[in-house]
Amino acid sequence: MKKSSVVLIIIFSVVFLVCSGCTSSHILTSNEKGNNSSEEISEIESGHESSQFSQENLTSSEKSSPYLYWEYELGNIAPDNLSEGRSTVQDCVAYSRNGKQVAVGTGKKLTVIDVSGKKLLWEKTLRGNISDISFSKDGKYLLAGEKSTDGYVYSLDAGTGNEIHSYRSADDLGTSTNSKYQPCIYKITAADDAVYIAAGRYWKESEYGLASRVYRFSPDGTLSWKLPATENYAHSVNWIDSSQDGKNVVFSTGDWTNSLGLDAVVYSVDDSGNLRWKYEIPPLKPYFVSAAIWHGLDISDDGSVVTAYTGDGRKYLFYDSEMMRPGDGKTAWDMKTPGDGKTSWDTYDWQSNVTVPEEVEGSHIYAYGEAAKISSKNEILYLTGATLPAYYPDNIPMAHPLENSLVSCDTEKGNISWTYNLGGRCAGIFFSPDMRFFVLPVGKDSSSGNTQVHGVYVFDNQKSGNGNSRLIWRFNTEGVILDAAISSDCTVAAVEAPLKLENGNVIGKHRLIIVR
Repeated sequence: MKKSSVVLIIIFSVVFLVCSGCTSSHILTSNEKGNNSSEEISEIESGHESSQFSQENLTSSEKSSPYLYWEYELGNIAPDNLSEGRSTVQDCVAYSRNGKQVAVGTGKKLTVIDVSGKKLLWEKTLRGNISDISFSKDGKYLLAGEKSTDGYVYSLDAGTGNEIHSYRSADDLGTSTNSKYQPCIYKITAADDAVYIAAGRYWKESEYGLASRVYRFSPDGTLSWKLPATENYAHSVNWIDSSQDGKNVVFSTGDWTNSLGLDAVVYSVDDSGNLRWKYEIPPLKPYFVSAAIWHGLDISDDGSVVTAYTGDGRKYLFYDSEMMRPGDGKTAWDMKTPGDGKTSWDTYDWQSNVTVPEEVEGSHIYAYGEAAKISSKNEILYLTGATLPAYYPDNIPMAHPLENSLVSCDTEKGNISWTYNLGGRCAGIFFSPDMRFFVLPVGKDSSSGNTQVHGVYVFDNQKSGNGNSRLIWRFNTEGVILDAAISSDCTVAAVEAPLKLENGNVIGKHRLIIVR
């Protein structure tokens, strides 16, 4: 064969590979093995395949191809275990609002990265294990919370890491030498000119004990107020959220131990800590004696709509204006008084459409309510977790049909519009500051052990249709993704952790990845 012929064959082969869409092995679209395989769905979620919401009935749109922009090694840690449920590694990541900086908390080490320069800005070792981090809206401060004997929340200079202020939550919540029972900063939420924080701890002696507080700080860490002012809530407060202007703040109290016989209560307070309204959610009997909300609480940026998703699988919608009673005209800031209005969704209608317990082969199972997010005025997204037995230690004969799924509901009645199965457990729904994109960090699938689902899934919230048509790309990793954040230019920062398989092999590594 002539040399010129060989050259032509090579050229045509390269052109064919490029045109056929050959991509990195890290990248899988939603039609490829590892996410939408009908065999995998039938094995993991028997009965879900024939549902009207099955992804096999959805049409896939063209997906772009992401690439690994940069990675940063985070040091050696013990690998996560595939056979265990929740991840034992609690790393967290946050973007500054302008997308120029990324902060990572792993163990006691706090790291801040310059994204465009691909370089380390600074590192700092805190007193305890970092539990949550958030930049202030103006980007000047980085707020970091920890779980430790002290339970500090820190306000740091975002550019240098210098400590501006710190607050010791153990002075309010008490403490313990047992690391399980130490105070923890559960959630930090930044508003325009304020930072709201939920903190708490639990302990067990003859029975469980709970203690929680809610705080308002200025971005530099100066305490404005705390609720209650002089004592703790004898409940858990695991989540807090705020309107963008910080004038409508929502949090919930409850009992995740399911032992103390407590209602879950959703509170709305103003920026001075005054009660605006509340709503009590009773336990879902006969399955549970208490009620609680994990991360399933969200308020729209303008403060007009609130949604709640209980751990037992019930969801609620509240229009803020309808939750306030007509006032006596003496209140300057609002002509209404604190109320305890009603949910906008009828109880009987929504209860059959979510992940509450249902009987399967003599056992009662449900999918845990993980998170909630108001994506638009017409849609709310709910994130489900693992399948659990309603009565411990009952059997789990099969996975719940909506296990580890993203569920879209309309705001009018709360009906399910579509579902998207993720295959593995997801840490939350994280939107870009402009609400254009959202990312789902997908971790281990403890039901089937399928490691092909690990990675970050990015959706365009402005696209119409179902989850499959909104998915714009997916980047797979060997290890599990613990947390993720996304900027307004659709750049994702995520933390990967190594995973120990049942055969003893370890896959993946501990690193920060920046994907575009």
